[in-house]
Amino acid sequence: MTKSNGEEPKMGGRMERFQQGVRKRTLLAKKKVQNITKEDVKSYLFRNAFVLLTVTAVIVAMSKSECAMP
Repeated sequence: MTKSNGEEPKMGGRMERFQQGVRKRTLLAKKKVQNITKEDVKSYLFRNAFVLLTVTAVIVAMSKSECAMP
């Protein structure tokens, strides 16, 4: 089926819009990652130190308890 001006109708218009949205979000994510500095990483680790240490302690305790079991 052709439009009145002789062009073919756009097939998959929704899919194209979806793909463009994904590409746009991907580019934005790449820009954010490229702009991460050493100070950003330090501040993240400092803010989340308690959680990271707690998770590490649980993993170490679990691995030691598995070794102690006969």
